[in-house]
Amino acid sequence: MKKNLIIYGILALYLLFNVFVIVPNRSEMSLYNELINPLMWIVICAVAIFLGKDSGLRVRSGVNKTQSLLIVLIIYIILYFLSGLIFGFERTPYSKDILSVLLNLWSFGSIIILQEYVRLQLVKNENKKMYSLILTTLVFFVLNLNYSNFLDNFTDFKTIFIYVSSVLLPAIVESAILTYLIYTSGVKASIIYRLFVTIPPFLIPIVPSLDWFVTAVVGVVLPLAVYIYINYVNVVKNERLSRGERKRYSPVVYIPVFALIAIFAAFVMGLFKYQPVAVLSGSMSPTFNRGDAVIINKLTKQEKNELKKGDIIQFISGTKYVVHRIYRVTNDEYGNKAFITKGDHNNAPDSDKVSLDNVIGKVSFSIPLIGYPSVWLTGVIS
Repeated sequence: MKKNLIIYGILALYLLFNVFVIVPNRSEMSLYNELINPLMWIVICAVAIFLGKDSGLRVRSGVNKTQSLLIVLIIYIILYFLSGLIFGFERTPYSKDILSVLLNLWSFGSIIILQEYVRLQLVKNENKKMYSLILTTLVFFVLNLNYSNFLDNFTDFKTIFIYVSSVLLPAIVESAILTYLIYTSGVKASIIYRLFVTIPPFLIPIVPSLDWFVTAVVGVVLPLAVYIYINYVNVVKNERLSRGERKRYSPVVYIPVFALIAIFAAFVMGLFKYQPVAVLSGSMSPTFNRGDAVIINKLTKQEKNELKKGDIIQFISGTKYVVHRIYRVTNDEYGNKAFITKGDHNNAPDSDKVSLDNVIGKVSFSIPLIGYPSVWLTGVIS
Protein backbone atom coordinates (compact mmCIF):
# COMPACT_ATOMS: atom_id res chain seq x y z
CA MET A 1 0.00 0.00 0.00
CA LYS A 2 2.88 2.41 0.73
CA LYS A 3 4.12 2.11 -2.85
CA ASN A 4 0.69 2.93 -4.20
CA LEU A 5 0.33 5.87 -1.82
CA ILE A 6 3.45 7.38 -3.36
CA ILE A 7 2.04 6.91 -6.87
CA TYR A 8 -1.36 8.31 -5.83
CA GLY A 9 0.41 11.31 -4.31
CA ILE A 10 2.29 11.97 -7.57
CA LEU A 11 -0.93 11.62 -9.56
CA ALA A 12 -2.68 14.05 -7.21
CA LEU A 13 0.07 16.62 -7.78
CA TYR A 14 -0.22 16.06 -11.53
CA LEU A 15 -3.99 16.63 -11.37
CA LEU A 16 -3.61 19.82 -9.32
CA PHE A 17 -1.00 21.12 -11.76
CA ASN A 18 -3.38 20.47 -14.68
CA VAL A 19 -6.43 22.02 -13.10
CA PHE A 20 -4.83 25.13 -11.58
CA VAL A 21 -1.91 25.83 -13.91
CA ILE A 22 -2.54 24.34 -17.36
CA VAL A 23 -6.30 24.82 -17.76
CA PRO A 24 -6.20 28.59 -16.93
CA ASN A 25 -3.36 29.06 -19.47
CA ARG A 26 -4.90 27.52 -22.58
CA SER A 27 -2.61 29.44 -24.92
CA GLU A 28 0.17 27.06 -23.93
CA MET A 29 -1.92 23.91 -24.50
CA SER A 30 -0.18 22.94 -27.74
CA LEU A 31 3.26 22.88 -26.13
CA TYR A 32 1.81 21.14 -23.10
CA ASN A 33 0.08 18.38 -25.13
CA GLU A 34 3.03 17.72 -27.41
CA LEU A 35 5.92 17.95 -24.97
CA ILE A 36 5.27 18.72 -21.30
CA ASN A 37 2.44 16.26 -20.65
CA PRO A 38 4.15 13.25 -22.30
CA LEU A 39 7.36 14.01 -20.39
CA MET A 40 5.49 14.19 -17.09
CA TRP A 41 3.84 10.84 -17.78
CA ILE A 42 7.19 9.31 -18.70
CA VAL A 43 8.49 10.35 -15.27
CA ILE A 44 5.33 9.13 -13.49
CA CYS A 45 5.45 5.82 -15.34
CA ALA A 46 9.16 5.35 -14.58
CA VAL A 47 8.57 5.95 -10.87
CA ALA A 48 5.58 3.56 -10.86
CA ILE A 49 7.55 0.81 -12.61
CA PHE A 50 10.48 1.27 -10.21
CA LEU A 51 8.18 1.00 -7.20
CA GLY A 52 6.46 -2.05 -8.65
CA LYS A 53 9.54 -3.95 -9.76
CA ASP A 54 9.25 -6.47 -6.92
CA SER A 55 5.53 -7.03 -7.39
CA GLY A 56 3.97 -9.58 -9.68
CA LEU A 57 0.69 -9.99 -11.48
CA ARG A 58 0.20 -13.21 -13.39
CA VAL A 59 -2.15 -13.06 -16.36
CA ARG A 60 -3.07 -16.33 -18.00
CA SER A 61 -4.10 -16.71 -21.63
CA GLY A 62 -3.40 -13.05 -22.30
CA VAL A 63 -2.90 -13.58 -26.03
CA ASN A 64 -6.24 -15.32 -26.46
CA LYS A 65 -8.04 -12.61 -24.51
CA THR A 66 -6.36 -9.85 -26.52
CA GLN A 67 -7.43 -11.53 -29.75
CA SER A 68 -10.96 -11.81 -28.42
CA LEU A 69 -10.91 -8.14 -27.43
CA LEU A 70 -9.76 -7.18 -30.93
CA ILE A 71 -12.73 -9.00 -32.42
CA VAL A 72 -15.17 -7.06 -30.22
CA LEU A 73 -13.47 -3.73 -30.93
CA ILE A 74 -13.35 -4.29 -34.70
CA ILE A 75 -17.07 -5.03 -34.66
CA TYR A 76 -17.56 -1.86 -32.59
CA ILE A 77 -15.61 0.28 -35.08
CA ILE A 78 -17.63 -1.11 -37.99
CA LEU A 79 -20.95 -0.47 -36.23
CA TYR A 80 -19.77 2.94 -35.03
CA PHE A 81 -19.11 4.21 -38.55
CA LEU A 82 -22.19 2.52 -39.99
CA SER A 83 -24.22 4.53 -37.45
CA GLY A 84 -23.22 7.60 -39.45
CA LEU A 85 -25.55 6.41 -42.20
CA ILE A 86 -28.39 6.94 -39.72
CA PHE A 87 -27.25 9.95 -37.70
CA GLY A 88 -25.11 11.64 -40.35
CA PHE A 89 -21.43 12.55 -40.27
CA GLU A 90 -19.48 15.55 -39.06
CA ARG A 91 -15.93 16.69 -39.66
CA THR A 92 -13.42 16.10 -36.90
CA PRO A 93 -11.69 19.21 -35.48
CA TYR A 94 -8.22 17.72 -35.98
CA SER A 95 -5.97 18.60 -38.90
CA LYS A 96 -5.21 15.70 -41.24
CA ASP A 97 -1.82 16.70 -42.64
CA ILE A 98 0.84 14.11 -41.85
CA LEU A 99 2.72 16.22 -39.29
CA SER A 100 -0.46 17.06 -37.36
CA VAL A 101 -1.59 13.43 -37.39
CA LEU A 102 1.78 12.28 -36.06
CA LEU A 103 1.76 14.95 -33.35
CA ASN A 104 -1.76 13.96 -32.28
CA LEU A 105 -0.83 10.28 -32.23
CA TRP A 106 2.17 11.13 -30.11
CA SER A 107 0.26 13.47 -27.79
CA PHE A 108 -2.64 11.11 -27.13
CA GLY A 109 -1.19 7.69 -27.95
CA SER A 110 1.84 8.06 -25.72
CA ILE A 111 -0.32 9.21 -22.79
CA ILE A 112 -2.61 6.21 -23.23
CA ILE A 113 0.28 3.75 -23.17
CA LEU A 114 2.03 5.40 -20.22
CA GLN A 115 -1.18 5.72 -18.19
CA GLU A 116 -2.04 2.06 -18.66
CA TYR A 117 1.41 1.01 -17.46
CA VAL A 118 0.91 3.14 -14.36
CA ARG A 119 -2.50 1.52 -13.89
CA LEU A 120 -0.80 -1.88 -14.20
CA GLN A 121 1.67 -1.05 -11.44
CA LEU A 122 -1.10 0.09 -9.10
CA VAL A 123 -2.95 -3.19 -9.62
CA LYS A 124 0.24 -5.24 -9.23
CA ASN A 125 1.40 -3.55 -6.04
CA GLU A 126 -1.76 -4.53 -4.18
CA ASN A 127 -1.87 -8.05 -5.64
CA LYS A 128 -5.27 -7.52 -7.28
CA LYS A 129 -7.13 -6.62 -4.08
CA MET A 130 -10.66 -5.36 -4.70
CA TYR A 131 -10.28 -2.03 -2.87
CA SER A 132 -7.18 -1.31 -4.96
CA LEU A 133 -9.05 -2.06 -8.19
CA ILE A 134 -11.86 0.29 -7.19
CA LEU A 135 -9.49 3.05 -6.09
CA THR A 136 -7.42 2.74 -9.27
CA THR A 137 -10.59 2.96 -11.36
CA LEU A 138 -11.69 6.13 -9.57
CA VAL A 139 -8.25 7.75 -9.77
CA PHE A 140 -7.99 7.36 -13.55
CA PHE A 141 -11.61 8.41 -13.97
CA VAL A 142 -10.79 11.72 -12.25
CA LEU A 143 -7.47 12.12 -14.07
CA ASN A 144 -8.95 11.81 -17.54
CA LEU A 145 -11.84 14.22 -17.19
CA ASN A 146 -11.65 17.36 -19.27
CA TYR A 147 -11.49 20.26 -16.82
CA SER A 148 -11.67 23.01 -19.45
CA ASN A 149 -15.02 24.76 -18.92
CA PHE A 150 -15.79 22.05 -16.36
CA LEU A 151 -18.09 24.27 -14.27
CA ASP A 152 -20.12 25.20 -17.37
CA ASN A 153 -21.60 21.71 -17.21
CA PHE A 154 -23.26 22.49 -13.86
CA THR A 155 -25.24 25.63 -14.68
CA ASP A 156 -28.70 23.98 -14.59
CA PHE A 157 -30.26 20.57 -14.11
CA LYS A 158 -30.59 19.87 -17.84
CA THR A 159 -26.91 20.53 -18.46
CA ILE A 160 -25.95 18.46 -15.42
CA PHE A 161 -28.15 15.55 -16.54
CA ILE A 162 -26.70 15.52 -20.07
CA TYR A 163 -23.14 15.85 -18.77
CA VAL A 164 -23.54 13.05 -16.24
CA SER A 165 -25.25 10.79 -18.79
CA SER A 166 -22.98 11.34 -21.78
CA VAL A 167 -19.62 12.11 -20.10
CA LEU A 168 -19.30 11.08 -16.46
CA LEU A 169 -21.14 7.75 -16.62
CA PRO A 170 -19.33 6.49 -19.76
CA ALA A 171 -16.01 7.71 -18.30
CA ILE A 172 -16.38 5.79 -15.03
CA VAL A 173 -17.55 2.66 -16.87
CA GLU A 174 -14.61 2.90 -19.27
CA SER A 175 -12.14 3.30 -16.41
CA ALA A 176 -13.69 0.23 -14.76
CA ILE A 177 -13.36 -1.93 -17.88
CA LEU A 178 -9.73 -0.82 -18.34
CA THR A 179 -8.88 -1.84 -14.78
CA TYR A 180 -10.69 -5.14 -15.36
CA LEU A 181 -8.70 -5.74 -18.54
CA ILE A 182 -5.44 -5.11 -16.65
CA TYR A 183 -6.62 -7.55 -13.98
CA THR A 184 -7.60 -10.36 -16.37
CA SER A 185 -5.78 -9.82 -19.66
CA GLY A 186 -2.75 -7.59 -19.09
CA VAL A 187 -1.71 -4.13 -20.09
CA LYS A 188 -1.79 -4.81 -23.85
CA ALA A 189 -5.53 -5.37 -23.70
CA SER A 190 -6.25 -2.09 -21.90
CA ILE A 191 -3.97 -0.17 -24.29
CA ILE A 192 -5.66 -1.70 -27.33
CA TYR A 193 -9.09 -0.83 -25.95
CA ARG A 194 -8.19 2.82 -25.38
CA LEU A 195 -6.46 3.19 -28.73
CA PHE A 196 -9.45 1.78 -30.63
CA VAL A 197 -11.87 4.08 -28.82
CA THR A 198 -9.72 7.24 -28.81
CA ILE A 199 -7.57 7.35 -31.95
CA PRO A 200 -10.02 7.14 -34.95
CA PRO A 201 -10.99 10.87 -34.96
CA PHE A 202 -7.29 11.78 -35.34
CA LEU A 203 -6.92 9.58 -38.43
CA ILE A 204 -10.27 9.92 -40.23
CA PRO A 205 -11.70 13.24 -41.46
CA ILE A 206 -15.32 12.46 -40.58
CA VAL A 207 -17.02 10.64 -37.71
CA PRO A 208 -20.68 9.88 -36.92
CA SER A 209 -22.60 12.84 -35.50
CA LEU A 210 -24.06 11.27 -32.36
CA ASP A 211 -26.23 13.17 -29.90
CA TRP A 212 -25.76 12.92 -26.14
CA PHE A 213 -28.27 10.10 -25.74
CA VAL A 214 -26.57 7.83 -28.26
CA THR A 215 -23.17 8.76 -26.84
CA ALA A 216 -24.37 7.73 -23.37
CA VAL A 217 -25.77 4.41 -24.60
CA VAL A 218 -22.63 3.53 -26.58
CA GLY A 219 -20.37 4.63 -23.72
CA VAL A 220 -22.04 2.15 -21.37
CA VAL A 221 -22.92 -0.73 -23.72
CA LEU A 222 -19.46 -1.11 -25.29
CA PRO A 223 -17.60 -1.67 -21.97
CA LEU A 224 -20.40 -3.97 -20.83
CA ALA A 225 -20.12 -6.04 -24.02
CA VAL A 226 -16.33 -6.23 -23.63
CA TYR A 227 -16.70 -7.33 -20.02
CA ILE A 228 -19.18 -10.09 -20.89
CA TYR A 229 -17.04 -11.44 -23.72
CA ILE A 230 -13.70 -11.28 -21.93
CA ASN A 231 -15.22 -12.80 -18.81
CA TYR A 232 -16.48 -15.67 -20.95
CA VAL A 233 -13.05 -16.20 -22.51
CA ASN A 234 -11.43 -16.01 -19.08
CA VAL A 235 -13.80 -18.61 -17.60
CA VAL A 236 -13.55 -20.99 -20.56
CA LYS A 237 -9.75 -20.88 -20.64
CA ASN A 238 -9.09 -21.07 -16.91
CA GLU A 239 -11.97 -23.03 -15.40
CA ARG A 240 -12.98 -26.63 -15.81
CA LEU A 241 -16.64 -26.33 -16.69
CA SER A 242 -19.17 -28.66 -18.18
CA ARG A 243 -20.74 -27.86 -21.53
CA GLY A 244 -23.91 -26.67 -19.77
CA GLU A 245 -21.96 -24.39 -17.45
CA ARG A 246 -20.07 -22.90 -20.38
CA LYS A 247 -23.33 -22.08 -22.10
CA ARG A 248 -24.38 -19.98 -19.10
CA TYR A 249 -21.30 -17.80 -19.56
CA SER A 250 -21.54 -17.64 -23.35
CA PRO A 251 -21.90 -14.11 -24.81
CA VAL A 252 -24.55 -15.54 -27.15
CA VAL A 253 -26.93 -15.56 -24.16
CA TYR A 254 -26.72 -11.75 -24.02
CA ILE A 255 -27.36 -11.12 -27.71
CA PRO A 256 -31.16 -10.80 -27.23
CA VAL A 257 -30.56 -8.35 -24.36
CA PHE A 258 -28.28 -6.12 -26.45
CA ALA A 259 -30.66 -6.41 -29.40
CA LEU A 260 -33.56 -5.25 -27.23
CA ILE A 261 -31.46 -2.35 -25.88
CA ALA A 262 -30.57 -1.31 -29.44
CA ILE A 263 -34.16 -1.57 -30.65
CA PHE A 264 -35.50 0.32 -27.64
CA ALA A 265 -32.91 3.09 -28.05
CA ALA A 266 -33.72 3.38 -31.76
CA PHE A 267 -37.45 3.48 -30.95
CA VAL A 268 -37.03 6.23 -28.36
CA MET A 269 -34.82 8.27 -30.72
CA GLY A 270 -37.43 8.08 -33.47
CA LEU A 271 -35.45 6.04 -35.96
CA PHE A 272 -38.50 3.96 -36.82
CA LYS A 273 -41.76 5.05 -38.41
CA TYR A 274 -43.38 4.99 -34.98
CA GLN A 275 -42.06 7.02 -32.05
CA PRO A 276 -43.19 7.36 -28.41
CA VAL A 277 -43.90 10.86 -27.08
CA ALA A 278 -44.65 11.69 -23.45
CA VAL A 279 -47.70 13.89 -22.85
CA LEU A 280 -46.52 16.88 -20.82
CA SER A 281 -49.81 18.75 -20.33
CA GLY A 282 -53.48 18.06 -19.77
CA SER A 283 -54.69 19.91 -22.88
CA MET A 284 -55.96 16.68 -24.50
CA SER A 285 -57.75 15.32 -21.41
CA PRO A 286 -59.77 13.08 -21.23
CA THR A 287 -58.57 11.51 -24.51
CA PHE A 288 -55.17 11.11 -22.87
CA ASN A 289 -53.71 12.77 -19.82
CA ARG A 290 -50.51 14.27 -18.54
CA GLY A 291 -48.06 11.44 -17.91
CA ASP A 292 -49.43 9.20 -20.64
CA ALA A 293 -47.41 8.37 -23.74
CA VAL A 294 -48.70 8.54 -27.30
CA ILE A 295 -47.28 6.61 -30.23
CA ILE A 296 -46.74 8.86 -33.21
CA ASN A 297 -46.95 7.48 -36.74
CA LYS A 298 -44.57 9.69 -38.72
CA LEU A 299 -46.25 10.66 -41.97
CA THR A 300 -45.07 11.04 -45.55
CA LYS A 301 -46.05 14.12 -47.55
CA GLN A 302 -48.87 12.19 -49.21
CA GLU A 303 -50.16 10.93 -45.85
CA LYS A 304 -50.15 14.48 -44.46
CA ASN A 305 -52.40 15.55 -47.32
CA GLU A 306 -54.87 12.84 -46.34
CA LEU A 307 -55.31 14.12 -42.78
CA LYS A 308 -58.85 15.15 -41.88
CA LYS A 309 -60.89 16.77 -39.15
CA GLY A 310 -60.76 14.78 -35.92
CA ASP A 311 -57.28 13.32 -36.44
CA ILE A 312 -54.84 13.91 -33.58
CA ILE A 313 -51.46 15.09 -34.84
CA GLN A 314 -48.06 16.05 -33.54
CA PHE A 315 -46.71 19.29 -34.99
CA ILE A 316 -44.10 21.97 -34.42
CA SER A 317 -45.33 25.27 -33.03
CA GLY A 318 -42.44 27.71 -32.70
CA THR A 319 -39.87 25.78 -30.70
CA LYS A 320 -42.35 23.37 -29.11
CA TYR A 321 -43.78 20.02 -30.12
CA VAL A 322 -47.55 19.92 -29.66
CA VAL A 323 -50.07 17.05 -29.84
CA HIS A 324 -53.60 18.36 -30.57
CA ARG A 325 -56.66 17.37 -32.58
CA ILE A 326 -57.44 18.82 -36.01
CA TYR A 327 -60.38 21.14 -35.37
CA ARG A 328 -60.81 22.35 -38.94
CA VAL A 329 -59.10 21.88 -42.31
CA THR A 330 -58.34 25.21 -43.97
CA ASN A 331 -55.76 26.94 -46.18
CA ASP A 332 -52.90 29.31 -45.46
CA GLU A 333 -52.41 32.72 -47.11
CA TYR A 334 -50.88 31.03 -50.17
CA GLY A 335 -53.75 28.64 -50.67
CA ASN A 336 -51.89 25.62 -49.33
CA LYS A 337 -53.62 23.10 -47.09
CA ALA A 338 -53.33 23.86 -43.38
CA PHE A 339 -55.04 22.94 -40.13
CA ILE A 340 -56.67 24.65 -37.20
CA THR A 341 -55.97 22.55 -34.10
CA LYS A 342 -57.43 22.40 -30.62
CA GLY A 343 -56.75 20.53 -27.42
CA ASP A 344 -59.80 18.53 -26.31
CA HIS A 345 -59.62 20.13 -22.85
CA ASN A 346 -59.13 23.67 -24.17
CA ASN A 347 -62.00 26.12 -24.57
CA ALA A 348 -60.74 27.64 -27.82
CA PRO A 349 -58.77 26.51 -30.88
CA ASP A 350 -55.05 27.23 -31.15
CA SER A 351 -54.29 30.68 -32.55
CA ASP A 352 -51.82 29.64 -35.26
CA LYS A 353 -52.51 27.56 -38.34
CA VAL A 354 -50.44 24.42 -38.80
CA SER A 355 -48.87 23.95 -42.24
CA LEU A 356 -48.19 20.51 -43.71
CA ASP A 357 -44.45 21.12 -43.33
CA ASN A 358 -44.87 21.50 -39.57
CA VAL A 359 -46.82 18.27 -39.16
CA ILE A 360 -44.68 15.41 -37.88
CA GLY A 361 -47.12 12.57 -37.50
CA LYS A 362 -50.45 11.23 -36.38
CA VAL A 363 -51.28 9.69 -33.03
CA SER A 364 -51.94 5.97 -33.42
CA PHE A 365 -52.72 5.13 -29.79
CA SER A 366 -51.82 6.08 -26.23
CA ILE A 367 -50.38 4.17 -23.27
CA PRO A 368 -51.45 5.38 -19.82
CA LEU A 369 -48.92 6.63 -17.25
CA ILE A 370 -45.63 5.39 -18.76
CA GLY A 371 -44.64 8.91 -19.79
CA TYR A 372 -44.40 10.13 -16.20
CA PRO A 373 -40.57 9.79 -15.97
CA SER A 374 -40.25 12.19 -18.92
CA VAL A 375 -42.82 14.53 -17.37
CA TRP A 376 -40.92 14.58 -14.10
CA LEU A 377 -37.55 15.07 -15.78
CA THR A 378 -38.86 17.85 -18.01
CA GLY A 379 -40.38 19.57 -14.98
CA VAL A 380 -37.11 19.42 -13.05
CA ILE A 381 -35.05 20.59 -16.02
CA SER A 382 -37.31 23.52 -16.82
